[in-house]
Amino acid sequence: MLGGAGSGRTWWQRAVARGFEPLPPPEVPLILVRSGEVQPDPADLRAGLPHGGLGVLLPTYVARCDLTAHESALRHLLDALADVRESRPALPLTVWLGMQYGPGEQAEAVARLRRLTRISTVPVAGFALPGRGKLRTVNTALGLSRPLGHTGWLWTDDDVEFGPGALARLVDRFHARGCAGAVGAHLVALPRATAAARTMDRVSGVTVPPGAYPAAACMLVAADVVADGIPARRLADDGHVLFELLDPGAPDPLHALEVLPDARGSFYRVSGAHDTLRRLRRSLYSHVTCTADYPWATARTYLTGTLFHGLWPLAAWDGSGGPVRGIKRWTVKAVHLAWFCSVAANLAVRGAVGRPLRHVPWGDDGDFRSPAAEARPAAARTGR
Repeated sequence: MLGGAGSGRTWWQRAVARGFEPLPPPEVPLILVRSGEVQPDPADLRAGLPHGGLGVLLPTYVARCDLTAHESALRHLLDALADVRESRPALPLTVWLGMQYGPGEQAEAVARLRRLTRISTVPVAGFALPGRGKLRTVNTALGLSRPLGHTGWLWTDDDVEFGPGALARLVDRFHARGCAGAVGAHLVALPRATAAARTMDRVSGVTVPPGAYPAAACMLVAADVVADGIPARRLADDGHVLFELLDPGAPDPLHALEVLPDARGSFYRVSGAHDTLRRLRRSLYSHVTCTADYPWATARTYLTGTLFHGLWPLAAWDGSGGPVRGIKRWTVKAVHLAWFCSVAANLAVRGAVGRPLRHVPWGDDGDFRSPAAEARPAAARTGR
């Protein structure tokens, strides 16, 4: 791992870091399901699962959608994995299906896992756990699978549509890189017919960073990058991977991370203004806490080369696309910087007075809408 949280930080980074102390994840009972049957012990769940190869993680939760939509999402993932199995028949694949649930939903979570783990020729290991938080699902899957020795993890979301051959291309590139670092799909965020979604689509169009890095919605990452799990201080799984692999001393700091333009996927952007603001707020706290926790060289590379690229004089001016586009980019980045500084200052004050922030709400509770489940034109389904 090239990043490494800890030493080499400035005084202001340490001050900001003291303002965020998330509570440790609670110890909760797991219900394990394999081939439609509840398994009393993790060893029983792993019995017969292949060693090595890739773990494929599909995290979701009961309130996310109904059983039909859950089944559609899993079948879509399995269809995409069929290309991987065809091109690499000797490569072991294990799907880890995490189903989180709220009060009164345990029985439904187990019933869905019993149904879903029956529908695949690829081994599917299901687990149900109470509460919210995707990172808890990620870390649970990492812990359960550790004795199997996966060489890499393919992470995706339940609302992503994969283009033809997308996952096979990711797997091929991952192996060509020596099963190191992380590779991701080129994801297109489809705007919904709301003002907030259209606004975010326009803003995103002028703030694309010069170097792309994988998003957890469809990413294949080396197992050693996440061998110890993702700390509770991290608010995003792809943010953790990015900062672990960012190499500030290299000519290309993002050399360990790659996005494949011909491995395409799509998803719908959150729709409502409230959900959009919550997601932006959580994303911003992720930026702030990562830059506070990692060495200054890593944080500075991220801030100037990615997050605030184009915000002269803090970072290099970006005139690609013409001066008008450059000014729009600068304006959006300036607003982002002001919000970033506000969050950082708030955390520094909290740390100084001994009242650190314990929790940042999750990004959105918006309605589930998956391109794979939509009746869309054939051209859209093929990624053209």
